[in-house]
Amino acid sequence: MRTFSRNNLSFIILMLLPALLLVTIFVYYPSIATLISSFTNENLRIPSSGKFVWFLNYTQLLMKPEFWQVTGRSLLIVACTLPLEILIGFLIALLLNENFPGRGIVRALVILPWILPPVVNGFLWNWLLNGEFGALNGLMYQFGLIDKYVFWLQHPSAQIFWTVIVQTWTRFAFPMIILLAGLQSIPQELHEAAAIDGANRIQQLFKVTIPLLTPSLAVAIMVEFISAFQIFDIVWTLTAGGNVGQVINPYTKTLMVFNYQMVFRDMKIGMGSALSYLIMMMSMIVGVFILRNLYNRGVDK
Repeated sequence: MRTFSRNNLSFIILMLLPALLLVTIFVYYPSIATLISSFTNENLRIPSSGKFVWFLNYTQLLMKPEFWQVTGRSLLIVACTLPLEILIGFLIALLLNENFPGRGIVRALVILPWILPPVVNGFLWNWLLNGEFGALNGLMYQFGLIDKYVFWLQHPSAQIFWTVIVQTWTRFAFPMIILLAGLQSIPQELHEAAAIDGANRIQQLFKVTIPLLTPSLAVAIMVEFISAFQIFDIVWTLTAGGNVGQVINPYTKTLMVFNYQMVFRDMKIGMGSALSYLIMMMSMIVGVFILRNLYNRGVDK
């Protein structure tokens, strides 16, 4: 029996070893290397750089007005995108939870924007909104809604607006899937009991459905907050974040675009690594707050 247990353990370790090796190489090693770099002044344009400066990069970043400017812009996108994603995902989840002909096909079609890479969605919407040959202009012109083509992405406020729209279009399917799974886990007997007590559909929604969906809502909100807060692909492809050798668009520069500029344009590896960990820490703080206050509250009910 003892020999069998040892053989079993050896077999488990042997099977897990390739996966652990890959995770170590591609996850833990880069993370640790980035953390170490964040405490140095490494700059690829300065041969003598790479000395330890400890927390100097972090303090300099926190004292930069540009850091707080791009952080505020990222939070603005989150504040506009997150409610839209959750609301649209919840409403579609309610619809797809009902029985109707072709429900499986509709479910497959709804998740298509989420399946497509964000870069593809960004280029797709960039083409739709193009002021010279965009499909949106062509469609609206044909219906007589406009008398001349509009440059939808010309103004800075419009760029933020369309970034929110495209991010919502790209990501609403994920909270929809999470909330649909939560809806299907709610026993039908609870709705029947509420109906017997005289509750109508709206009252059942607010008194039964939403309270029981709190854990699912917490997961969806946490994941979508991180996705919107760390937005990069949509901004880069939709609003001309910056082509090779050109100036990065300052009106839609988010934290991740700022990080890209610092590392790949300015070659400040140490400062960029510190910024990466600041972004991670801010995301973790919000994630932990959501889990402790929303998810645990829903689980304890």
